[in-house]
Amino acid sequence: MKRRAMGKITIFYMLTTLLLAGCGKEDVAEKKTKTLEIENIPADEQPETEYGQPQKAETDQDIPQNVPDDQTASDTPKESAGETGPEGDQVNTPEAEKNDTGSARLQKYRAVLTDVLEKHVYPDGTDCGFDGTSASAGNKFAIYDVDKDGAEELLLCITAAPTAGMREVVYAYDEKTDAVREEYSGFPGAAFYENGLIEEGLSHNQGMAPLGDFWPYMLHRYQAESDSYQCTFIVDAWEKAFMAQDYDGNPYPEEIDEEKSGTVYFLMEGGTYNTSSTVPVCKSDYEIWQQEQGIGGARIEIPYQALTLENAENF
Repeated sequence: MKRRAMGKITIFYMLTTLLLAGCGKEDVAEKKTKTLEIENIPADEQPETEYGQPQKAETDQDIPQNVPDDQTASDTPKESAGETGPEGDQVNTPEAEKNDTGSARLQKYRAVLTDVLEKHVYPDGTDCGFDGTSASAGNKFAIYDVDKDGAEELLLCITAAPTAGMREVVYAYDEKTDAVREEYSGFPGAAFYENGLIEEGLSHNQGMAPLGDFWPYMLHRYQAESDSYQCTFIVDAWEKAFMAQDYDGNPYPEEIDEEKSGTVYFLMEGGTYNTSSTVPVCKSDYEIWQQEQGIGGARIEIPYQALTLENAENF
């Protein structure tokens, strides 16, 4: 009897154990299934837990990285916008490097001014026409973006020299050659306009209109494609009171002088002076032409300063 009872108890214990083990597996499987279902639900649709909504990682939090045992966290490369890294190709250019071009430009301009002052030569080797013993009062220079192209030019005006040596030059800096080149060269005293014109008076008035307030001049216009100024017109006049006939013996053109102002004007295109082959115009037509060209517009006030070594070294 005892053996039968013990056998029944043993069988009952084994059945109970198996049943409990089976229930455990079902619970685990059920929990696992529910967990997977929750993970596949979008974050904003997941059910609240007893601690509230699942927490999202802060975007500005430092995310722990796996650092090798022989490397400290401080040795780990950090990503920074614009910096060169193992996988980056951009570099944050220091402000000093950004200004390299401007610095090189100014250094070259200083070298030009120093050569003019100490060696008395222009960048092309031409003699300036004055030496260290002669008075240099009136010589001046300016660093100014006169052509409005976004880069400063060097304007040099030499007047302390014989008339033939007087010169006003606009130099531009060429980054490729690290040298200066002429944008414009003419007689001192030119008027620079905001619209890109330069009105340059000729060095002498040897024409047929020396009595009044007219002075012959050249008109230069800035050409953006070549970054230089081009002579577009030479203008002169003929005053009847000064010469009744021109140098070829032709009489003053009364039929052209509609206003009877006593003066007609020659508008010679390009850089060639030739009144003989140019038909003059009357005063009213000349004034219309001036407006069309932009003469009389706003002038640029060039910030000139005296050409001295001190000023050349400290601009």
